[in-house]
Amino acid sequence: MLYDVEKINAFYDDARGQMVAKLLREDLKDIWHPTATSSNLAVGFPFYFFPNKNICPVLMPVEIGGMALAHKHAVYSAVIDSYNWPVESDSVDYLLIAHALEFIEDKEAFLREVTRVLKSAGKIVILVPHRYGLWARSEKTPFGYGTSFSRGEMFGLLKNCGLQQEKCTRSLSLPPFADKLPDAVSNKLEKVGEHLLQLLGGVLIVEATKMVYAEPKISRVKIKAGFIKSQSAFSSSE
Repeated sequence: MLYDVEKINAFYDDARGQMVAKLLREDLKDIWHPTATSSNLAVGFPFYFFPNKNICPVLMPVEIGGMALAHKHAVYSAVIDSYNWPVESDSVDYLLIAHALEFIEDKEAFLREVTRVLKSAGKIVILVPHRYGLWARSEKTPFGYGTSFSRGEMFGLLKNCGLQQEKCTRSLSLPPFADKLPDAVSNKLEKVGEHLLQLLGGVLIVEATKMVYAEPKISRVKIKAGFIKSQSAFSSSE
């Protein structure tokens, strides 16, 4: 296990992680907007990115481990086999993946499951470490572990799995040590980064849709989801 869920959660519990979560939520709010009438799913560790506490089920790959998501006295998270999701085909409208793809060994097999579960007009948003960003070089954050990606690599990977990349933007322009700086300085750095340091953005936010005609055909084995009953990592009651 390269970077387990407890370490990811601990990162977002401290000042640096809270700064990162705030910046990423801001960038996600216009592109990740599940509704009460859509079928929504998240994979990995997305707990700090949900907009307006709009909770949806979370699948957590065995590569990072599991942590409970409690909402209205129910558990909404499950640990899964990364290559065999307990989700019906063509059933998901919106899918968010965060802190997952970079830790998966067979990335194409993982993304083929994405293609399988998405509806014809389904949309996926993926957050991954940017290979040329500063955060991928910091082992004090989750972004410094696993595989980092370039825009071209993500485009090729998605295309091979029947997914059409619509947009790829860079986020997290602040350096990894920004939490040690005064707020006024950090805010100025982020604004400067939006214009001058985009090439060094620490995270790629990739938007893609399902290419219906290219859906892969793979054999599947039915599995049973293992729901987590441990301490909740995120609760909408707060």
